[in-house]
Amino acid sequence: MRTFRISIVAAAAALLLVGCGSADSSGGSAEPEAADAVEDGAVEEGAVDGASGAADPQVDAGNRDVIYESTLEVADPDPDRVAEEAWDLAESLGGYVSADERDLSTAGDAVHGSAHLSMRIPSEHFQEAMDGLTALAESEVRRSVTTEDVTEAVVDLESYIATKSASVARVRELLAEATSVTAILELETELAEREGELASLQQQLADLEDRIALSTIDFTVTAPYVPVAEESGYTGPDSFWDGLVTGFKGAVAVVVALSVVLGVLLPFLPLAALAAAAVVVPLRWRARRRRSAAPVSPQPHPAGAPQPRPQAQPQAQPHEHV
Repeated sequence: MRTFRISIVAAAAALLLVGCGSADSSGGSAEPEAADAVEDGAVEEGAVDGASGAADPQVDAGNRDVIYESTLEVADPDPDRVAEEAWDLAESLGGYVSADERDLSTAGDAVHGSAHLSMRIPSEHFQEAMDGLTALAESEVRRSVTTEDVTEAVVDLESYIATKSASVARVRELLAEATSVTAILELETELAEREGELASLQQQLADLEDRIALSTIDFTVTAPYVPVAEESGYTGPDSFWDGLVTGFKGAVAVVVALSVVLGVLLPFLPLAALAAAAVVVPLRWRARRRRSAAPVSPQPHPAGAPQPRPQAQPQAQPHEHV
């Protein structure tokens, strides 16, 4: 293991001497210092002052990398027509439509709903596209434009990528010179990690350059709301059959309403019966008791009224004895 470390240190020293010689021949030593900082893992924290600090003076104030994004909403009686013409406009300017959503409905001769398009337009034609889209519709409803200057971010990413590429190349050279299995495994792990970081930086730069080159426009066209005029006059059934159908629907509605009321009241019927029994039964019991306790007195006959004739008692018939 000690022999492997000595061989690695010797190889690194040889590469460093070669780099210093080439840097001295070109007239500067900033590049080896940045490479050594990358070897120590300082790129990830942005500690390479030579690479990032020297990049800022190189930025031209008149050539900035700007991202344009906008939201445009217009109104037109025919959103479908405006959406189709927006497709043609985007293609004529060298762009394309990345998303198209339409929610349209037709009632008579009127079209209701809206169409939403997400468009990617070359940044040099951004203002032309905004004006062209506005001219397609009847009126403009809302417009929102945002810009973001990413010039420094692009320069920093390019510097990081260059430094990381040099670091990956250096590890590959060490891997080609390694002889032991342990050294090869360690260098392969280090190489895979640095190549992954390099790929991530390159992807970030590619996404940023794509947003710079193509602006994004969210375009929405809606149909203005037109209230439907209500017809005045008789609006009832127009024929016998329509009247019959209307009457049948009314009868069904009444039956349904009564069934609903009955269903609501049915659980309360036992309670109502118990309450009525608790009131009516004692009253009837008291009335019956009073009638049984009152004495029965003969009713007086008025003067001059004929007296009732006493009823003759039936005579007992003799029994015949055989």
